[in-house]
Amino acid sequence: MANLQCYLGIVLLFYSGLFTTPGVCREVIVTRNSIYPKLRLVSAVFRHGDRTLEKQIEYYPDDPHKHYDTYPVGDGQLTNAGKDRAYKFGQVLKEMYKSFLGDVYYQPNIYAQSSAVVRCKMTLQLVLAALYPPNDVQKWNPHLSWQPADFKYTPADKDDILFSVLCPAYIEAVNNLSDDPTVKMKVNEYSDLMKEMSQRTGKNMTTISNLFILYHTLITQVSLNLDLPDWAYDALRDGKLLKAALLQYDLFNYNDQLIQYGVGGLLYNIINDMNNKIHGTLKDRRINLFSAHDIHVAAMLKALKIFDNNIPQFTSSVIIELRENDGDYFVRVLHYLGIPSKVIEVIIPGCETLCSYDKFVTLISTSIRTDNDPTCLLTRSLPKELEEILS
Repeated sequence: MANLQCYLGIVLLFYSGLFTTPGVCREVIVTRNSIYPKLRLVSAVFRHGDRTLEKQIEYYPDDPHKHYDTYPVGDGQLTNAGKDRAYKFGQVLKEMYKSFLGDVYYQPNIYAQSSAVVRCKMTLQLVLAALYPPNDVQKWNPHLSWQPADFKYTPADKDDILFSVLCPAYIEAVNNLSDDPTVKMKVNEYSDLMKEMSQRTGKNMTTISNLFILYHTLITQVSLNLDLPDWAYDALRDGKLLKAALLQYDLFNYNDQLIQYGVGGLLYNIINDMNNKIHGTLKDRRINLFSAHDIHVAAMLKALKIFDNNIPQFTSSVIIELRENDGDYFVRVLHYLGIPSKVIEVIIPGCETLCSYDKFVTLISTSIRTDNDPTCLLTRSLPKELEEILS
């Protein structure tokens, strides 16, 4: 189990952002929801709140903070700032969708799923607490404005929705990139930086992933208000480490196949729920919540072709709305930045602000994963209605 947790940490550090051509975006005033067709379903995929470092993975030999005590929070867990940020994201969702969701917690209205990582489970609990404080009839303790809410998670090695990056086929596809001449050329551009960072850190850095992990170590230490060595400030200031990290993100989302393994199953579930909502077989459902990692937010943005070359911040989210007007269905996509707390309306390339449901499904069809790969626990098949859209 310890080895699995260590590997999961490495995966989560690797897979946080990517390159693509961004779509059009603009800031949203939440009260503008009333000008759009009737809301039918909301799905939000979001990153956890601020965290501490993973000691097994993120510290380097000469790190002045390698003995930093994370008690009582623990390694890789939510800080108080992270808890506050997660709760505030829930408040943002409540403000945006209060008339749609109502003020009564009714379990069939909500599907909430977390990755198996503790910081994600805690983030989801905080989001739910902000979304559904008990109203008068549900208040069970006069001194506590909180009520329990249901959510689900699956052990990482059995989770084909939020941890399909553990799939052997995905890992093999990533490893095969090392034979690509273009990839080799890009990686070689950072050979001097690898040598310099090896000398600075006391760790032998020979890969882009080494630089990626170092970048996130330093950024997280800054968020924890820890002082960095002068060379570390310089490395962050000149942007070289950031560019190396972006290259690693690009490699982990290099083609449609890799995106499918990353979030293809998650996209399938979201689209399938919209399809069921349209056809009246998911009447009670109003919101889907997926508490995950920057890897999922980034890959969702990549799949939708709206990534803006910024690493997803804590609690950043992709929000997908299904709306209906006289039997016609549309999709609107929003991006909650997390830091700052701002909601951006985005336009998927090839579509409008309100994208017809059929067109939306067609535009992202190459990112949806539905094949039956026994090594990835994927046993999905498209509903007949979706097959007709994509045929």
